[in-house]
Amino acid sequence: MWERVRDWLAERRQKLDLFDETLVARQDNPLYLMGPMLYYFWLITVVTGVILMLWYEPTTTGAYSSIERIQNDIGRLAVTFLGHPVTLGGLVRGLHKYGADALITVIFLRIYRMYFLGEYKKPGELSWILAITGLILGMISGITGYLLIWNQRAFWAAKVVLTVPVYFDQIPVLGPMKFGSMIAFLFLGGPAVGQATITRFYAIHFGVSLVLLILVEVMFQRTRRKRINMSLFPLTLFLIMLIVISIILPAESGRRADPTRTPLPILSDWYFLALYQYVKYTPPLWAGLGPGLLIGFGMLVPFLDRSKGRGPLQRPFFTVVGALAVIYFLAFTALILFNIAVIERDPLIIMNITLVVLVLGLLWELRYRRRLRKAALSGIRPPVRVSAHG
Repeated sequence: MWERVRDWLAERRQKLDLFDETLVARQDNPLYLMGPMLYYFWLITVVTGVILMLWYEPTTTGAYSSIERIQNDIGRLAVTFLGHPVTLGGLVRGLHKYGADALITVIFLRIYRMYFLGEYKKPGELSWILAITGLILGMISGITGYLLIWNQRAFWAAKVVLTVPVYFDQIPVLGPMKFGSMIAFLFLGGPAVGQATITRFYAIHFGVSLVLLILVEVMFQRTRRKRINMSLFPLTLFLIMLIVISIILPAESGRRADPTRTPLPILSDWYFLALYQYVKYTPPLWAGLGPGLLIGFGMLVPFLDRSKGRGPLQRPFFTVVGALAVIYFLAFTALILFNIAVIERDPLIIMNITLVVLVLGLLWELRYRRRLRKAALSGIRPPVRVSAHG
């Protein structure tokens, strides 16, 4: 058994793509620039984060003030924009914030590309699993970094996110072990969000990037692959875009965190908004179980999808599931962002729509497979659309 696992890993490692570095021949396709862009934005985020560490103070009393000082005082330039001073500290913070947003966006887009083009199929299973893992770690790094601002929005957003693990205690098997509460305490460091929380978030935020960067660099040293398969022009263009955005829309600090005043609605970074809306819709059991099942399904997709084709139309059911996930992500984000959800009415409607769409997707899958069997029996090969993956 262990030999089979070892052989499986050895075969997948040869085709492993962390940043699409083996797909050089496809660099004329923008879809395959996601990998190099991912590494590039990650590098910008890490470098600017290290610079910000020089002035940041990870305490509940000094965090907000240090952010304000970085934004408004460090490296003040002799120019203003719309009445606001332009500072080197503000530029670095803007590059860090918008670079991180770009990083998460590219991770999402790359995962969608891999999913809808069937790139998770053999021999891409390991690349897919690592892509999902990267998204999870990126979101953890995002929420831990978000709290470090120590403003109202970040404080209450972190508080909501840290209630999600507690819902795992509602699961029959995990409940008696208080598994969810242990996870929450690991991040909180106490009964509530406070100094221990900000210390742990600071360590996790920096530690995740540091450990991943070391592992990735070791991989590149061993494989001798090129890190960024992009020319200098787009790299420079992306950097200029981030700088311009940082000047036009400087990173906001908001109001200092106040545990006694709850802002409504409680919002976080854009990639957590759909999760917030899901938690509002569901009872505690499913609030904890749902995200875990979604992650588990994502990890197991390469092994659940037994179809031979890679194109979206050759995998009808999984295409429908993927499209439904994208639609719900966008819809839930809009619902909480504009505060237009009706908690008493929406869940039943969503459940019915989901059930109907999944049944239709399953029927589509069965019909497609029946056509394949008929074609095989008659000796006629059905027309197949070739995906971008080949």
